[in-house]
Amino acid sequence: MCIGRVDLRLEDKHVPPQAWFNYLDHETRIRTRMTTNNRGVIEKFTLQLEVLVDGDWLPIVRYDNAHGEAHIDFLDPTGVTYDKVWLGLRAPFNAAFTRAEDELKESAREHRERFLRQLKGRRL
Repeated sequence: MCIGRVDLRLEDKHVPPQAWFNYLDHETRIRTRMTTNNRGVIEKFTLQLEVLVDGDWLPIVRYDNAHGEAHIDFLDPTGVTYDKVWLGLRAPFNAAFTRAEDELKESAREHRERFLRQLKGRRL
């Protein structure tokens, strides 16, 4: 006699969002936020390079998928996006996340120097 049938397939449920900081040095960090499903597929992500200036952490470059496609936002010293570069990467976003993390680690110094030049120009 069969009382019922149980489907053992995993449903794609959201896992609570995760967030952390990765300090590259005492004045540079990557702020990371992401949401995955229970299979580890990244559904939403943000990786933001930040620099410490006069006691405040300021965002300078941000990778995310806020508009359904992975892209880079370049931020000026006031926090306003002055350039957006579309990466042509759509869901699943695991590859885009890895690319963003690698690029930020490799290019943090260049991004930081560019941002500090912009900041210096605004203060003159």
